[in-house]
Amino acid sequence: MKKHFLTFATNFKNENPYLKEWLDYHLKVGVDHFYLYDQDGGEEARELLRPYEDKGQVTRHLWTKWDGTKYDGATKWYQRNKNHMGFAHAAKTYRTEFQWLMKIDVDEFLYPLNDGPNLTDWLKKVDVKKFKGVKIPRINFGNNNHVTKPTEPLLKAYTLREASYSDHKDLGNGDFLSSNRFAYSAHWWHYKKCKFGKMLANLEEIDWRINHYYTKSEEEYLSRQNVSGGRPVGLDGFREKNEGCNEIVDEGMLKFLD
Repeated sequence: MKKHFLTFATNFKNENPYLKEWLDYHLKVGVDHFYLYDQDGGEEARELLRPYEDKGQVTRHLWTKWDGTKYDGATKWYQRNKNHMGFAHAAKTYRTEFQWLMKIDVDEFLYPLNDGPNLTDWLKKVDVKKFKGVKIPRINFGNNNHVTKPTEPLLKAYTLREASYSDHKDLGNGDFLSSNRFAYSAHWWHYKKCKFGKMLANLEEIDWRINHYYTKSEEEYLSRQNVSGGRPVGLDGFREKNEGCNEIVDEGMLKFLD
């Protein structure tokens, strides 16, 4: 019996306005534990996370030791950086403690489909002896025509999305994960070469999706230009990433709000 069933590995920096809503939502829908790699390093983040750490829901690693090194920079193709190192640390250090682990950001929310109230209702049906991972589809939500940061919760403020899935992320089975030393991606894991397992990738068999709130309002997008060098900059960058992401009204997440 594993210590945790469903867990997250997450790097965060300058996410304090969103962390509590993200944590509380995922605890509500069945996530057991969070391995958080704190690139912020500030007192506000420490105090915000302290109650979750005290309850054993969060393991926080101060991850500022790489600041100013060659690992501190934008994620480039096949370049090791501190984000990848955080994910690899979680896989190598904790893979015997959890059954499932996902690389996920604070702007991504796992959503149970088919009116499921809990993420684990479906996940417990996945054969952990057969499947080494699951490809969870991801869909982008737009700015909902917000120019400035709304005062209401994120999940209530942003209810417009693109029409179809545009990406995915892997949910990894801890029994199959390698140390992930050379897994230079925020989307997929490396698995043990000597242990055979299948990937579950058929959308009709997967009862989750990732809701991705990347742009948020125009103001929020522009304020986060320096967080990731991979973000297109300026208003043109915002329009590029926001294009096509306000096409469908989707209020499915509202049922999880208090």
